[in-house]
Amino acid sequence: MNRDGVDAAVDASDATRAFEDAITPLVPLLLRYFVRRVTPSEDAADCTSETLLALWRHSSRLPRGEDAQRAWAYGFARKVLANHARGKARKAKADEALRSAAGVPRTPVPDEAFIAAEALGLLSAAEQEWVRRVVWDEFTVADAGRVLGIRPGAARTRYSRAMERLRITYAHLARS
Repeated sequence: MNRDGVDAAVDASDATRAFEDAITPLVPLLLRYFVRRVTPSEDAADCTSETLLALWRHSSRLPRGEDAQRAWAYGFARKVLANHARGKARKAKADEALRSAAGVPRTPVPDEAFIAAEALGLLSAAEQEWVRRVVWDEFTVADAGRVLGIRPGAARTRYSRAMERLRITYAHLARS
């Protein structure tokens, strides 16, 4: 092997080590992100794996700094979650078509959810995402905005509106 080949192997090894050092602490955070958002929760590990694979494929774009790396990883996780939701919707549609064709009635889902979860579910998808990013994933509002591609000032406004709507919805549900 010539000297250039040795240098390239060392550079690749250093890049792999840097990627692993940056991403390893994020794995439990990504898994928690998916456990809180994916049903059944067993799919969370698959979503985490898909996210890690996507991060590896784009490892040449790994930003510097822990906060930037965390936001970068959550950006990929958000896309994996959207793909998972689309796949789940396609499956539900296919299941419903099979049930209809077979004449199997759909069983109603009992309404035993907590008021807070129900109130969160009544918010728009965007408002739910703001609350989950800040409350569940423990991002600052500015960092959540960075993940979602929104400037800090606009992020604060959107998060504030989402929380106000959540408070109103929760109060309404609690009274009924």
